[in-house]
Amino acid sequence: MKAIMTGSFDPITVGHMEIIKKACQFFDEFYVVALINSEKEYTFTLEEKKEIMKLALSDIPNIKVDAYDGLTVNYMHEHGIDKIIRGIRSTSDEEYEKKLANIMKSYDSSFETIFIRSHGEMKNVSSSLVKDKLSRGEDISALIPPMAYDKIMEFYESKKNK
Repeated sequence: MKAIMTGSFDPITVGHMEIIKKACQFFDEFYVVALINSEKEYTFTLEEKKEIMKLALSDIPNIKVDAYDGLTVNYMHEHGIDKIIRGIRSTSDEEYEKKLANIMKSYDSSFETIFIRSHGEMKNVSSSLVKDKLSRGEDISALIPPMAYDKIMEFYESKKNK
């Protein structure tokens, strides 16, 4: 059985990791895919995010990391996936994610959205928080996967120095 978790992952955080680790144990293949949301401005390119995610998730055997510039539904059809995992941090997340789940169902009635809640300490962890701390020169090590720290810093420093 296959499932997917999509997001901007700009960059991947320990909050994302919590949801991924909870979900991947229930599937033979678990796809973690960075997508582009035209409403967001990104710090990292799709290829950089993919490289960071591969490092962060390297110790999980059934994970397939990818980056995709298209609609989630198309990716799911191309890879034979009918389950999508969505993380919930707050009530506002829940409302937004339920709307997305209904949209997914309208594209394909066989698609199933599975919601997983974050633990208390992870509710405030977001890519936006990581980028805010980075821009102020603050320590982000507690907010991102340790295996990806060096690569995130390398990519960020190369952009900052341009």
